[in-house]
Amino acid sequence: MLVKTPAIKLGVEVRDSKVEEGKLVLSGVANAMPCTVEMGGEELVKLAGRLMRPSVIGLVLRSIFAKKEK
Repeated sequence: MLVKTPAIKLGVEVRDSKVEEGKLVLSGVANAMPCTVEMGGEELVKLAGRLMRPSVIGLVLRSIFAKKEK
């Protein structure tokens, strides 16, 4: 995943996900820095709604069936 800000672009790798205290917690690294992202239920519902578009669903399906690069 690539996170772009006006100041920097960060390559982010999610390595773990769990639910803690009613929040989805994604843990990983941003470049070389450990990082976490926490999303509450309301944010998660909004994000899920935005992902339920035909173009995003098509991308997911194409990614599932695509040949893996070695």
